[in-house]
Amino acid sequence: MLRQFKIQHRLIGTFLVVSILPILFLGYYSYQLYSESINDKLSKSTYQALTLVNKNLLAELQNYQYLAGSISTNNFVQESLSKGLDHQPINETAKEDAMDAIFRTIFPSHVVNVSIFDANHRLFYELGFETVDNHSLEKAMHEVDANAPYDGLTYVKTIRSFDTVVLGRKIHAIDDSTVPIGYAFIFISGDLFSRNILSSVNLGTGSKLMIMGRDGSVLSANEEGIPLGGPYADPDLFQQIKEHQQKDIHSFSLQVNNAGQQVSYIYNEQIGWYLISMMPFSYINSETSKITVSMTIIMILMAITCIIIISFMSSSIVKPIKKIISFCNQISTGNFSNRIKDDQEDEMGILSYKINMMVDEIEHLMHNQRLDQKRKRELEFQMLQSQINPHFLFNTLNTLRWLAIINHVPVLSNGISSLSELLRSTILDRDEQITIRQEIENLSNYFEIQKIRYADSFQVEYDIDEELLDCLIPKFILQPVAENAIIHGLSEHGKAIEIRIKVQQKNDLICIEIIDNGKGFDTSVVQDPDTAANSKKLSGIGITNVDERIKLYYGESYGLFITSVIGEGTCCKIIIPTHKTP
Repeated sequence: MLRQFKIQHRLIGTFLVVSILPILFLGYYSYQLYSESINDKLSKSTYQALTLVNKNLLAELQNYQYLAGSISTNNFVQESLSKGLDHQPINETAKEDAMDAIFRTIFPSHVVNVSIFDANHRLFYELGFETVDNHSLEKAMHEVDANAPYDGLTYVKTIRSFDTVVLGRKIHAIDDSTVPIGYAFIFISGDLFSRNILSSVNLGTGSKLMIMGRDGSVLSANEEGIPLGGPYADPDLFQQIKEHQQKDIHSFSLQVNNAGQQVSYIYNEQIGWYLISMMPFSYINSETSKITVSMTIIMILMAITCIIIISFMSSSIVKPIKKIISFCNQISTGNFSNRIKDDQEDEMGILSYKINMMVDEIEHLMHNQRLDQKRKRELEFQMLQSQINPHFLFNTLNTLRWLAIINHVPVLSNGISSLSELLRSTILDRDEQITIRQEIENLSNYFEIQKIRYADSFQVEYDIDEELLDCLIPKFILQPVAENAIIHGLSEHGKAIEIRIKVQQKNDLICIEIIDNGKGFDTSVVQDPDTAANSKKLSGIGITNVDERIKLYYGESYGLFITSVIGEGTCCKIIIPTHKTP
């Protein structure tokens, strides 16, 4: 049905449907999901911020923990608390010297008091800057016992109503860590947490940051209006945190004090505190209306822009298509003279370029077809010639052979007969591989022809394993080697030589040797292709051709191997795998 409309009209309709309707749908869908998605992202970012704040808090506490550790491991403190305060009087001067030595090593700036108690909760040492009542001390000691073996944190208010966080540690005997001998308390100014760390973090308007103990009491907060030392105003907050902690959920939504809040927390087990953030939904959703208005304006502008772009888009697509259609009509009439003129780099330009290439290829193929027809006629004529010439040649040689027989010239008759058989094997037999039997026959015919030239200058002996006669070898690999044996083996003094042809099997290999007792040569000179003597010692093209053909057929481990001794002769050995005819 859509094919009834022009492409231009289909493009306009499709573009409107594809562009405007999704924008409207996405706008509505985005508006519905905005709150959920922003809450998820803010919860993750808030949790990451809490992680950094927690690291800063722990980094600050390390100095105070180090001070508590120095007190716990001090030799004087260990010795005094281990012996008990009742058994011997304490040397106050030695005690002050020991504490001064500790404080000279480390004394963080926010320390307001230091107290040391024995295992029976009796005071051993107190710095005395800020003191607390017995109830607060018992509370701190109880927190240390509950959090053992880790340090405990407790909020206490000094007698002068100074907000402090007490870092408490149970002191154990060094020689037996299972024996508790006392307590060490570091009183830290509450400003360290509330002003220096928590207040410096701004998570948004109305957001709150708090540190709660394991019992839900507020240790510190970034707002002065939050009561410290007791539970938070809304007890449901800590209860929900404990429930979500069991489910390993670190961010959740909650109505706190009748206001929607995004709550995130981190629990530090070693210190025993909860770092909690609360972000009001009023702040989170404050941007919703702005985004909704912005998206409405954007959708209207995009719809107008799409309508404007459609007109340009349709013309940029339809016009090149019309050019291509017009060009194809010309091609269908057989007119190949014109080409599509489109130099643009878009898909239509590439298509036009490919069509032009196809037309060029068609013209080229048509030209080649005409040349092929002409060449075909020439080849048919040459084939006719090739059918006539060999018959004419063999008939002529046969006539000459009979004339030699009639005139009683057996040498000439044998030579012509050998030449005829050798040519017949060369011209008519197209096989690339022949049997050893056939190769030996060709070699015998070659020797008969050469005997006419060199008279009785050489004699040939054959030592052939008859079981190998039907094995296949590459055609004409023995003739070039035999030629070298005759040409380069004959002595300048006219001494006759003997040539021996051996064909034997060694393991799974065929070894063909052509041995002569001629004058020999220096093989080290032959191996140098740049020496002029090389061409005089061997017919390079034939020997090289034999070795390369064998390697091409069977691999680099096979080939022609030559050994020669001057004055004694030459041995040419051909090594090939056994391959019998099927």
